[in-house]
Order: sequence, then C-alpha cells, then structure tokens
Amino acid sequence: MTDAAAAQPSMRYELSEVLSGMLASLEGGGFTDDTQRLAAMFEQLAAQYPMFAPLAAGVDPAAVGEALRTLEGKNYIEHAEGRYNLTAKGRAHCVSSKQTLFNRKDAVQLQEAARVFDTI
Repeated sequence: MTDAAAAQPSMRYELSEVLSGMLASLEGGGFTDDTQRLAAMFEQLAAQYPMFAPLAAGVDPAAVGEALRTLEGKNYIEHAEGRYNLTAKGRAHCVSSKQTLFNRKDAVQLQEAARVFDTI
C-alpha cells in the first residue's frame, strides 16, 4: 500500500448499498437515469455528510451505472423513459436493508441525502 492509498478514506459501503439506503427514504417514486448527474450528486453530498466523504475525490459515472444495474437486476428499480422507478419489492428491500445495514447516524444522513433525488 502506498502512502497516498493509506491516506485515502475507504468507503464502508458499496455504492449500490448507499443508493439502496437513500431509496428507502425516497418520497417520489423515481429519479433520473443520468449517471453524470447522479455522480455529481454524490460528490456534492460528500461535502455535506461524513458518510459520503470518501466520494469527495470523484465518482465515476460508470460505477453509478453499475450500481443502478445491480439494483435493477434484483428488480428493486425499473428503468423507463429516462428515469428509474422504485418497485414495491425494491421499497420493501430498501427499507429493511436501511434498518439492518446502517447504523442510526448513517441512516439519518441517508434520509437527509435522499431529498437530493427530488431535485435532480
């Protein structure tokens, strides 16, 4: 491990897990499929919430796309007309996952960060 690698904070969760946690608090039923905008959203969240801090160095839109495909492959979200929509199965999974995977502090940050989905 290099000194630069040691200095970089590591993400405690996979991007698909963070997305899932945020989707648990999604008020609307859907969000944009624009991976560039979603990557930028994660970078902005890094400045506001400590759990997102590892994303401050940049988020690859391809990684966002892969995380979305992971959720879509599990039928948690559906893709249609430039948007992703949370399925009933997805909402149930996301809520359950948020309660078991994330500690209270992270869950609160995810809930607050989920509000950003409504603005993009």
